[in-house]
Amino acid sequence: MSKMNCILLTACLALAAFCSSGSALRCYHCENSPALCKTNSTCLPTEDTCLQMKFGKLRTSSCWKTSQCRMNDIAEFFQLDNFDFFCCQHDLCNGAAMPGLDKAAFSIASVVTLWWLLL
Repeated sequence: MSKMNCILLTACLALAAFCSSGSALRCYHCENSPALCKTNSTCLPTEDTCLQMKFGKLRTSSCWKTSQCRMNDIAEFFQLDNFDFFCCQHDLCNGAAMPGLDKAAFSIASVVTLWWLLL
């Protein structure tokens, strides 16, 4: 397989993995839970992001808006001042402990693509 075919195949696989199917987003939904959330729901059409926040030993997971996925907006809405959060845009992506696996998978895919380019 030529280098260009490998690059195109990698790009297509990445697009397929990160693109949504057009149906409504599903996110985990729990408030102030000490454990990882197991309840999920379908988001409203205006909610295009899954949110997970961790404050102390508690977690809140919910549907959210990408435009409001900023520290100040979240702090104001939940009336908190010391928390960690992340937003993601694919089904049930806010169920992990905190984002490490998604970043790791993306990093590995990037390194493999660069390696192919340099060969």
